[in-house]
Amino acid sequence: MQGKGRRIRGKFLVVVAALGPDAGGRAGLAVSRKVGNAVVRNRVKRWLRESLRFLAGRFPPGRDLVLIAQPSAATAGLLALREELAAALDRVSP
Repeated sequence: MQGKGRRIRGKFLVVVAALGPDAGGRAGLAVSRKVGNAVVRNRVKRWLRESLRFLAGRFPPGRDLVLIAQPSAATAGLLALREELAAALDRVSP
């Protein structure tokens, strides 16, 4: 996926988008130990999942996304991650 997908880099996230095998879209999260300890990583994952739920209507159909959190995401907060994800989804949509 990462070799053939389109990368969109932001301050807090890298979004990799590629065409999926079916009409429905999927999303995966990657939050490495570089982001912080387990508590911080779980918080970032909760923020990303909530952002995906909030922006579900803007999710591009037929695309698979991988959201890779950068270390700066640990201090970003929910709203900053949501705004960056919304901008990335706008760039991914055909």
